[in-house]
Amino acid sequence: MADWVEYRPQLLRAYFASSSPIAPPESAFHKEFLAFLSRCEAKVVSASNASVKKKLDQHPLTAFGAAVAEGVDGCGGGAAVPCNSNGVPEGPYCKYFASNIQLTDKAVDRFQLMRNVPAEAVRQFEHIIALYQRFRNAKNFKKLKKLKQSQLSLPIYQSREEILTKLAENQIVVIAGDTGCGKSTQLPQYLLNAGYVKIACTQPRRIACTALAQRVACEMLKQFDSHIAYQTRFDKTKTSATRMLFLTEGVLLRQMVDDPGLQRYDVLILDEVHERNISGDLLVALLRSACQRRTDLKLILMSATINIELFQHFFPEAPVISVPGRLYPIEQRYMPPLIRELDPTAKKAVRIDPGPYVNILQLIDKKYPSTERGDVLVFLNGISEISIVADACKEFAEFTKRWIVLILHSTLSVEEQQKVFDLAPMGVRKCILSTNIAETSVTIDEIRFVIDSGKENLMRYDPSIRTHRLTESWIAKASADQRKGRAGRTGPGVCFRLYSEEEFTKMEDFTLPEIKRVALDSLVIQILDMNLHIDVRDFPFLERPDMRPLNETLEALKAQGVVDSRNEKTLTPLGIILAKLPVDVAISKMLIYACVLNQLDIALTIAASLSVQSPFTNRSFRDADCIQGRQHLLSDMGCPFTLIRVYREWLRVRHEGVEDTRRWTRRLGIEEARLYEITKLRRQFREILEQNELVPRREEREWAALSSRERRLLVGEKRKLFELKKRAGHEGKRTKVLREGQHFDTIMERNREEESHLLANAQEQIQHLEFSLVTGGKGMERELGSHRLDDNIATELKLVLAAGLYPQYGVLDPTNNFREGHDQFAHTPSKPFVVLHPNSALGQRPDVLRLDDLDSEAHSAQHQLIYFGLLLETTKPYLCNSCRIPATFLLVIARNITCVSPCVLCCDGFVEFHFLKARHCDHSLEFACRVRSLFLQSVEHKLRSDDYGDCRELERLIIKFARLQHPFSIRRRIDPPKSMEYGVFTADGMQHPLSASLVVSSADGFDGAGDEEDAELDAQLDKRRAEEEQQQQQQKGREYFCDVCACTLWFADNVQAIKHKKGHQQQQQ
Repeated sequence: MADWVEYRPQLLRAYFASSSPIAPPESAFHKEFLAFLSRCEAKVVSASNASVKKKLDQHPLTAFGAAVAEGVDGCGGGAAVPCNSNGVPEGPYCKYFASNIQLTDKAVDRFQLMRNVPAEAVRQFEHIIALYQRFRNAKNFKKLKKLKQSQLSLPIYQSREEILTKLAENQIVVIAGDTGCGKSTQLPQYLLNAGYVKIACTQPRRIACTALAQRVACEMLKQFDSHIAYQTRFDKTKTSATRMLFLTEGVLLRQMVDDPGLQRYDVLILDEVHERNISGDLLVALLRSACQRRTDLKLILMSATINIELFQHFFPEAPVISVPGRLYPIEQRYMPPLIRELDPTAKKAVRIDPGPYVNILQLIDKKYPSTERGDVLVFLNGISEISIVADACKEFAEFTKRWIVLILHSTLSVEEQQKVFDLAPMGVRKCILSTNIAETSVTIDEIRFVIDSGKENLMRYDPSIRTHRLTESWIAKASADQRKGRAGRTGPGVCFRLYSEEEFTKMEDFTLPEIKRVALDSLVIQILDMNLHIDVRDFPFLERPDMRPLNETLEALKAQGVVDSRNEKTLTPLGIILAKLPVDVAISKMLIYACVLNQLDIALTIAASLSVQSPFTNRSFRDADCIQGRQHLLSDMGCPFTLIRVYREWLRVRHEGVEDTRRWTRRLGIEEARLYEITKLRRQFREILEQNELVPRREEREWAALSSRERRLLVGEKRKLFELKKRAGHEGKRTKVLREGQHFDTIMERNREEESHLLANAQEQIQHLEFSLVTGGKGMERELGSHRLDDNIATELKLVLAAGLYPQYGVLDPTNNFREGHDQFAHTPSKPFVVLHPNSALGQRPDVLRLDDLDSEAHSAQHQLIYFGLLLETTKPYLCNSCRIPATFLLVIARNITCVSPCVLCCDGFVEFHFLKARHCDHSLEFACRVRSLFLQSVEHKLRSDDYGDCRELERLIIKFARLQHPFSIRRRIDPPKSMEYGVFTADGMQHPLSASLVVSSADGFDGAGDEEDAELDAQLDKRRAEEEQQQQQQKGREYFCDVCACTLWFADNVQAIKHKKGHQQQQQ
């Protein structure tokens, strides 16, 4: 047996150390080499030592040792190979010098190695590494050759010279490249090879940025440097060496705020402009202006189904280059169902017939042999439709044993979505039921058949009633062509259209752009934040929005104090900060108000949770075990407080380590990736608030408190995270095969068996390390402590939520107490008879909305209003992300309060408070005005970054106001006015004397409760303040218990602790 086999462990440790230039342990190279080594070992065992030694002696100097063999004791079998001045071996060609790896004595300490390992074994092992590198080079060369052939066969290659010529002659170029032409991957390479530098390419989605960056880097053999990079909301690989950057549209918009001319780029590529989302349309308009200011800036607009006429009108001098797609022949069949719909009076959930879809699966089984691979992609318009068809297809699949039924939509977990990319077993096909997410966002291989329902759900916004409508509508012709194209990406396909050719001809050419159907708040704020000093109505939109919703949006933003009411071209100080926060107006206001009341940590969790998709997966509402398991997480106060519980409980499970968090989240039907995203968002929001000086900078304090050793560890963790991301990007995903007989409802069971191996996955390690860096040090204990909710904190948070969400509130219907089931009605100022969403916390526990202390005339001191984040109309108008908040808080935040009579107050012309006694009415109004006045002044000082001191007086007033026990009843007015003047007014419309108090901040001398209650409340607030100060001390340094002082102290470093200890010693002496 060869010597190297006996010394294999020592050799592996020496040549594959963590700092090895060959490859670190556990890398892809290392794993593949181990497999190669095992095959070599098997051959060596079967051969004689003599034959092996003879072969090694023929090539005594391997490619690794040739250049350094001279003078290396025992490493060579003969004289050193002569080399020229460039270090290239001279003489006859020897294939063993063809390797691109060379080891020096600095890389591998042969002297130390050969003290324990014979020279013969070292030589043999280096020879095997050389053989493996030759094998790897040959394999990679075959891949590279195949890749080059594929690049040359792409349709866009025929237009390469035309594109570069037109770009050199023109500042702006439009490329209409059909599906599969290669525009997204090849054009960046053409520009780089042509000598362009500082190139940026925008993508609508984060996943597209990372995937394209990795693909282009791979094709250009740049995987191991940062020439090709990406930048998204939470992640980036960009360095000073980056020449080609893929980034999201939102990131580029943020960059334009600080750098309107985008001096950092020479060429900009806007990809997928046909999607016509708000960010894309805004970028097109802004970049046209940027090109007018910068004549050296090049702009390329790309899309598959672009509206050529529209873009030619917007860029009249830009040439349009059309590139045909590379699609295999697609057979197109129109198969309209015989019965278009069931009974029109039936519920929406049963108004789809799954029969035609099952019939097509039967047709495929009969016409196409199971030996021919090819899966089915079904396009449906919504989740409820997917569920109905999935159940029917599953029943058919279980009967035939020839199908695996999977589903794909945005509410699934990431793991469940990834299952559609796994291969089906031989003789079995996949049937994937998807929303329009599969049109352009993802490309699934092996798709041969497409079934197109011709429908989609589009979100529309009506600003007059502040309602989002998810409506079913026919798709556009461009979308129909995109769906058909999914069948011809990898081979000939068939597209079954469940509508007639006549219906196809009646479809619109393109989908209605977002700017004409969604809320315009963020668009208006972004435009004003650019400091263009123009009226938003005069902005040069690619396609102008309707004036009515634009005007209504401006009026709403002025009413909320975001846009200056005296100058519509500028933002208020509040609006300037809101523009920096990448969330909607309501959530941004919540964060600012939380800064005022020192409740930022919990508010960050609420804001982040409401900004991402719900962490509860679709399975969590269908699986009985999930429903039962998460009952303890539901809060009686509503969705925001439920999300706090979920996040806090997840932190606790991570901290205690009793149960794996992946198993815990799966058991409860929670998507853990959403919780990681919430963690990142919390940090991003905090950093923005710190930059605007609304809160102290925590990270600087934490860094200053670290010892030199802790700082080195932190830097090392960041370096490790960078390497992990680099490795994850380079290692290809392993193709998996689905299990026969498993479908969408059982597909994740396999993962439960493999959970013990999941942490070995690079992506899992990245998530864990990112979390530890975000929370770092004692951050876990700090976050757990900051998420404790007592009654006083909950009261303050309710005011924060109410002030942020206002005017999105509703009055509960008085007949709810007599209603059976989960349908609980409420009435908002803009729309009556809306329903609490059945999946919301309050919708699942409607009993908590009932009051026990109502008298015969419905008087109570505990009346609640429902505040909500979204009014969404589907089959019914639903209130989403709802919470119940004391009704009297509306007196603090309402825009208009009218004293209708001595016992009746009316807010916003909608909600009437009927008090039993006039003095209770006066007391409540006066108290509310005092709270509002102090609250507004505190906000004003916070926005000016004034040192306004603590907020104890404001906290005390809020809590005492919430504890008032003045019985009242609530009634709503049927037709409230759309806008009302700000202030407090009498019944005849005159200014109420208390209007003046809204701008007076003094609360001195005002008392709302007895001395005993005041003392108790002050004690509670003092205790909480002491705990907060203790936490702040802990953040500043490390803990030290002093025996002499008999208490726990915190010092910035060990030196201060030693000085403190020596001070006691000197006193004793």
